[in-house]
Amino acid sequence: MSPWLAVLRTEGRLLRGDPVPAVVLIAMPVVLMALLSTALGATLAAEGHPGAPGSAQTVPGMACVFAFFGVGIVGFAVFREHGWRTWPRLRAAGAEGGGLVAGKLAVPALLLVGQHVVLFGIGVLFLDLVVEGSWAAIALTAAVYGAMVLLAGLAAVAVLSTVQQVNAVTNLGAMVAGGLGGGFVPVDALPEWVQPIAPISPVYWAMEAYNDVVLDGGGVGDVLGPVGVLVGFALVFGVVALRGLRGDAPKRTWG
Repeated sequence: MSPWLAVLRTEGRLLRGDPVPAVVLIAMPVVLMALLSTALGATLAAEGHPGAPGSAQTVPGMACVFAFFGVGIVGFAVFREHGWRTWPRLRAAGAEGGGLVAGKLAVPALLLVGQHVVLFGIGVLFLDLVVEGSWAAIALTAAVYGAMVLLAGLAAVAVLSTVQQVNAVTNLGAMVAGGLGGGFVPVDALPEWVQPIAPISPVYWAMEAYNDVVLDGGGVGDVLGPVGVLVGFALVFGVVALRGLRGDAPKRTWG
């Protein structure tokens, strides 16, 4: 068995034994979608979208905000090996470089795919979500945003040295990026001083793309602008990861 596939199988077994990452990515946003969709329908009407269901905001918004916790899932997958003293064994067994990274990213990537499928499916089936535009554009946006999150996770591993730092960056990053970027409420409904700085959040660009499709009936061509910005974020995180990732770098866990 190839080293990366062995790492993937191990990560899958760990997920089956501890489903908390799936709960964070899927169950928590589903609860918030159910609680907030009615109220946010009025917000969308006030922002110029009368008749749009609140799920047009809550489904993509909660998907973006909670997908950001994938940064922590990637980080914990690496720091856990250091805590168990198994990181040197993986490297000695040949799971080095790209193979090790691929194995560690595969399960978080599948979780992000499953999250978007479940959230949008629940939105359509139970929360009156109607996607006016192209589902291909939705899929493109979700794929690029998910790739950016995974690379942000690798960047966090590269620059952080303790699992507490990973936890803090993930939690704070999800709330700040989601709040600034319009993941909880539309950007136009945020305080005036927040709106000019909203574009510094990748969530802002993901929501721009989702709104173009869900509310305005856009297609793939309409989302290429915001998706291109997300690609830029991904490239920045990728460069940080490439420059900073070292297999022999010490990492401290809870113990």
